[in-house]
Amino acid sequence: MAIITPDSLDAAVRSGRFEPVYLLFGDEEFLIDEACDRLTAATVDASTREFNFDHFHGTDATLGDIVDRAMQYPMMAERRVVVVKELDRIFSLRGKPDLESPFARYLRRPSESTVLIMTAGTSDFLKGKTGAKAPWDIVVGSAASVHFKKLYDREIPSWVAGRIRARGKQITPEAVELFVGYAGGALRVLSNEIEKLFTFVEDRPKITGDDVRSVVGANKTYNVFELQKAVGARNLELSVEIAERMLRAGESEQMILTMLTRYFTILWRLLEIRTRAKDQNEMARSVGISSFFVGEYLAALGRYSPAHLQIAFEGLLAADLALKTSNVDGSTVLQMLLVAIIRGDRSLMMRPAGESVAA
Repeated sequence: MAIITPDSLDAAVRSGRFEPVYLLFGDEEFLIDEACDRLTAATVDASTREFNFDHFHGTDATLGDIVDRAMQYPMMAERRVVVVKELDRIFSLRGKPDLESPFARYLRRPSESTVLIMTAGTSDFLKGKTGAKAPWDIVVGSAASVHFKKLYDREIPSWVAGRIRARGKQITPEAVELFVGYAGGALRVLSNEIEKLFTFVEDRPKITGDDVRSVVGANKTYNVFELQKAVGARNLELSVEIAERMLRAGESEQMILTMLTRYFTILWRLLEIRTRAKDQNEMARSVGISSFFVGEYLAALGRYSPAHLQIAFEGLLAADLALKTSNVDGSTVLQMLLVAIIRGDRSLMMRPAGESVAA
């Protein structure tokens, strides 16, 4: 079967047209989980769910278990539904099936009274990154496969606005930008914050920037958006405090490093663009940010000279290497990085063991 889009899947679910086998895969775990839940709700008979619904996870299931359940007939219902989360974990933990395995044979001739829904948090097999295509060619060739692609940063504001409109409310452009800035780019977090916004505004039809500040801004000291602001202001104490709180809240050191790298990349691009751009809207389009935040970036650029930006990039590279190769804990690596960046001092960077600081 051909790979279809999430919109095509939603249209099929609304019309009540179901395939015997689905593969929901890609890099957006939240969207995959949501689609799996919608598909499950549409196919399972709630009154006989206890008898006709099975749920497996890739860490503790075998392909044999899945085939056995999928081949069973439904009891007092039109169909049986079998959900398998993280099929890729089964392949990595228990080996890959060949063309003549029971799993492959089932996919080629699935039960007409079962809907088998499988998920996989990868799309690497489309690029040949997993070595041999098998068993993914077996699965994709037999299933209705839906690819959930990673959203680019520039797509997230539109995703937020569309999600809010789909639930019957409007949100101002300023409020969208503030919302994404405060809540970050993780779709699961964004969805949770949208729920809080809807509770807060109650029956009001429009969500404003003040609403976002009241609801989402309450936690702003814990996110990358506020960390970037503190770093841009060269406020060392606040930067370290925010980074520590983010780590305690479960954010990864690598994610923080990635977002800081993006921040300084935007500053570096603005350094050149501001000499020829006519206005802030043009600058924003050129670097891929909202015009609402250009002033903030330009203010930060006033505090970081080109030489200082170069030190920041060197520090980010050194911190990345330290996180991947040293035994120093991530909190210490980030603290030393922030000190080196904000003070503009190469001698304060993390260095591999035995490497001296260049004069």
